[in-house]
Amino acid sequence: MEEETCLDCKRATIMVIDHSSGDTICSECGLVLEAHIIDFFEEWRTFASDDNGSDRDPNRVGAPTNPLLKSGDLATVIGKPKENASSFVSKDDISTLYRAQNQVKNHEEDLIRKAFSETQRITEALDLDIKIKSRACEIISRFDGHANTKLRRGKKLNALCAASVSTACRELNLSRTLKEISMVAIGVSLKDIRKQSMVIKHLLESEQASVSGANASIINTGEVVRRFCSKLDIGQREIKAIREAVEKSANFVIRRNPKSILAAVIFIISHISQTNKRPIREIAIVSEVVENTIKNSVKDIFPCASKIIPNWYAREEDVIKKLRDIIASWDSVKLSA
Repeated sequence: MEEETCLDCKRATIMVIDHSSGDTICSECGLVLEAHIIDFFEEWRTFASDDNGSDRDPNRVGAPTNPLLKSGDLATVIGKPKENASSFVSKDDISTLYRAQNQVKNHEEDLIRKAFSETQRITEALDLDIKIKSRACEIISRFDGHANTKLRRGKKLNALCAASVSTACRELNLSRTLKEISMVAIGVSLKDIRKQSMVIKHLLESEQASVSGANASIINTGEVVRRFCSKLDIGQREIKAIREAVEKSANFVIRRNPKSILAAVIFIISHISQTNKRPIREIAIVSEVVENTIKNSVKDIFPCASKIIPNWYAREEDVIKKLRDIIASWDSVKLSA
């Protein structure tokens, strides 16, 4: 019983809930304030072999339906017979039913459920939104009963889960690099994830479900720039210049992956700045790009650097002079070594 304001009495009165009909009734005037309410408490049922209460086995009525599974997760499961359990059915009959069900059981659906659990673990470890988990599970469900792709236990299944998370991040424009995903995946390498990503790509394309940005990078420029620069403690003015420079770099042919280009741009902008210089070692650690790769990317960007770096941040001649001095110092160190 709880106290609410009755619409008929116009005052606070005690309301009585009739659980058999699902009605909320005013205790003063008998007015039905709400009909057919839904009870969100647990639905406990007792599956006992006898009525004397000695074999009480309270269980929930089951998990919610899962639309990503062909059975909807509503299949009947016949358990193994217990040694000392009393039952109207003989143990031999239960064992026969148990073996018969295992023969016709969809074992691939069990792997799908296991993959869903692993996908949930990866997304929680990366602190990703539930939309990523839902999309990744939806991608995995495409493998249920597919003629050309069969699920396998172990490392291959874990790699598929990691690749599905990677694909979901790319589709929903959320930046998570393959290295970040591989660090939380169990027993899989970057090569395994890339291989399964190609399998997912071909599967989605065969179903005419185009993956947005199939040839694009897994990273989203704006978010990654904010994340990397935050770790490097770079100012807002430099962050704005880095974002513009990375966007302009897409108009030029620079044979480097987007993350290497981003690391190189961060290095260039930070060294043009007088107050936000960052060592190449720190940039390499944050961006997860090798120092030599950053140096080579800077050299590749050099011919078009004056057009990439915003004019409001630095003059063209200053950009060219600064980069020429930096590259010359690298070459001199290399020659002396």
